[in-house]
Amino acid sequence: MKQILVFFDTFISLLILNCASVEKVEPRKIEKIMKVHAGGGLRLRIAPNIEAKKIDLVPDGDIVETFGETGEIEVQDGKQGRWVKVKWKKKDGYVFGGFLEFINVK
Repeated sequence: MKQILVFFDTFISLLILNCASVEKVEPRKIEKIMKVHAGGGLRLRIAPNIEAKKIDLVPDGDIVETFGETGEIEVQDGKQGRWVKVKWKKKDGYVFGGFLEFINVK
């Protein structure tokens, strides 16, 4: 019985300490502001690949904030690029970078 109490006491202590520690989250730095240049819109996905679940469709001409590229250069629908981590309308995900164009924001 004493061993069980010691186990639960240790478990509760670790749980409290773990919950009390606050992870410092660094703000993400926007790399570029880019415009979607894909005739029918661009699929926002949960992961950087064509098979990943779709989150939404970013309409052609909409602006996205980019946070870096990932993976190897690919060709999708005749466009060459990498997958790009983006934020669009409070949604985070990945889009294929071949359909993005840089816009100069002053």
